[in-house]
Amino acid sequence: MNGGTFTPGVEKERAGIYFNFKSIAQQRVVLGERGIVALPLVMNWGEAKTFFSISNLEDLQQKVGLGIDEPKLLLLREAMKRAKTVMLYRLNEGEAARAVIGEEFTAIAQHGGSKGNEIIVQVTENVLDTDKKDIVTYVGVNEVDRQIITTIEELKPNQFLRFEGEGIPDFTAGTRLLGGSDGIATNSDYMSFLEAAETEYFDVIALPVKENQQLKATFVSYLKRLREQQGQKIIGVLSNYAGDYEGIVNVTNGVMLEDGTEITADKATAWVAGASAGATFNQSLTFLEYEGATNVIERYDNEEIIERLKNGEFLFTYDARTKTVSVEKDINSFVSFSSNKSNKMAKNKIIRVLDAVNNDLTHEIKKLIKLRKESGADIPASQDGMAYIKSLINQYMITLQTSGGIENFNSETDVVIRFNGDRDGFLIDIAIQPIDAAEKFYFTVEAR
Repeated sequence: MNGGTFTPGVEKERAGIYFNFKSIAQQRVVLGERGIVALPLVMNWGEAKTFFSISNLEDLQQKVGLGIDEPKLLLLREAMKRAKTVMLYRLNEGEAARAVIGEEFTAIAQHGGSKGNEIIVQVTENVLDTDKKDIVTYVGVNEVDRQIITTIEELKPNQFLRFEGEGIPDFTAGTRLLGGSDGIATNSDYMSFLEAAETEYFDVIALPVKENQQLKATFVSYLKRLREQQGQKIIGVLSNYAGDYEGIVNVTNGVMLEDGTEITADKATAWVAGASAGATFNQSLTFLEYEGATNVIERYDNEEIIERLKNGEFLFTYDARTKTVSVEKDINSFVSFSSNKSNKMAKNKIIRVLDAVNNDLTHEIKKLIKLRKESGADIPASQDGMAYIKSLINQYMITLQTSGGIENFNSETDVVIRFNGDRDGFLIDIAIQPIDAAEKFYFTVEAR
């Protein structure tokens, strides 16, 4: 079986699976499946307690009904500078704006939030048929919906409005909805976000919270549980919290944007999450420039930077020579080095490699099991089954090595598979050596 001696039907299936394992490895070298960020926001519009997959402006307009220039979407804009996709989650429900446009007829915003106060309803006589009415919905000066009706039963809700009542709407040149408010996000709202995130797929999750240490502690515990108990190797990004864990990035200073906007450390978690998720398999964020940043909010001298790096802090630094802001060093919050976990585990690039291998192989083997079952077979708990799985893992690892993600991989000794205690499955040990990024350059200059 290891050499490909399957029955004709199975052999064809195996070739396809080889392609899957090879292609999933290749996607780690380019921006393939990576690049997905989970981001909770207090917003002024959109369905609450819901994830929206946002990859472009069209997604945002169609799924949420907002433009990217909305002030409340500042952190989304920062995350999307580097992320492929943002799983946007609205924390707050808010109050829905409304307007009475008839004795027993009310227009109500589809969602709570201050954006609803920009909605205007216009009811006019149809110019071609005086027995009909035009019901037009505006958001600001933009027409977003127009309906021509004869009876009230024909009136349908749209993306921004729903209607209540059995009366007839009065003619109006434009009635603005009022009373919409955003509200605030509570700890309970953030807990709902974390709970909902467990059923979503993403690479990095951000917690853009400033001072709530209790919530940050809960977030760290949540990440540890997902990574260690459920095998979901995701990265969490927060601010000013010494997580001392390889799955947590601790951002401790912020940046100033070109337009004067201050991106404090808690807000900068969005950009860091996007950049971390968007990094390819063999990329480090060290020295990466923060797009649109002209300064750092807090500058540190050399000694302070060294001390903060020792404490596992993710920093931005300003280069006066190039007038740019960049990442000082792509590290996580892990600092309790030991014989079991060396300082290599503090390098985010190393963690991305290890996490990628875990996530990819887990995903692909599950997919393999599903394909086998659909064809009426299982992966046998036998020597043949071991050889089958080992050959697939080797295919993945060799592809990574060829692409420069790992080195010194030995397909004979670095993948060890044995039966578990009940002999109904396998225990798999894999040894890999990720290739670190060159971050230090030493020059000896001789004057002659």
